[in-house]
Amino acid sequence: MTSSTYDLPAAVANVPLAQERFFGTIATLTDAEIREPSVLPGWSRAHVIAHVSRQGAAMVRLVDGALTHRSVEAYPGGPAVRDAEIETGAQSDVNDLMDEVSESNREVVYAFARMTAPTWGRQVLFPTGAYPASRCAWARWREVEIHHVDLGLDVYTIESWPEEFVGTHLPHELAKLPARLAPGVAVQVGESRFGTGEIVASLEGPDSALLAWLLGRVGLAAPALEIKGTPPELPPWS
Repeated sequence: MTSSTYDLPAAVANVPLAQERFFGTIATLTDAEIREPSVLPGWSRAHVIAHVSRQGAAMVRLVDGALTHRSVEAYPGGPAVRDAEIETGAQSDVNDLMDEVSESNREVVYAFARMTAPTWGRQVLFPTGAYPASRCAWARWREVEIHHVDLGLDVYTIESWPEEFVGTHLPHELAKLPARLAPGVAVQVGESRFGTGEIVASLEGPDSALLAWLLGRVGLAAPALEIKGTPPELPPWS
């Protein structure tokens, strides 16, 4: 079991705002534009949109389980079924995807509104393990903001991330950095050292770019960072 240190009120308040911004962006896209590559290797923008919709449904599923004392999976059938559903969703036209995202967004807001302090504290099963249900709000906020920039559009970049999002998430990602580094490897991020052993690289720049680097969006982060040495390739974030 894992305890929660997430800022629940901030996440709950920001999820609807992030969802509205994401929907506003995809509402401007054409069928041809959603077929274009996203920032994520092997995924079109349609894949990203389909994933965001289904991640919302997964968070609703977990919240419903917490409310009814049922143990449910975020993605029934596991990763293979999840991936297949994203692939199927990515074949939809832009209007159908917009409808999916709109419905998912509404269901998320409604589900979170039903929660209370006791139910937010109940354990739910994420693919990575059991966590308090409050992690659903944190995960939804994070997923929508990160995948918004993954669309690879000038209208919403890492510089567009709200200050509260960056300020809330950067400390958490930095705290996890030592465990993601190989033994004997250290990096300097801003004025702080992470890891043990020799410093192989130093990174300085705006907090949004540092967060993007920590989240594996190296291509989005690099133009805004001053990098010395060779930064290590980090394992996937979770």
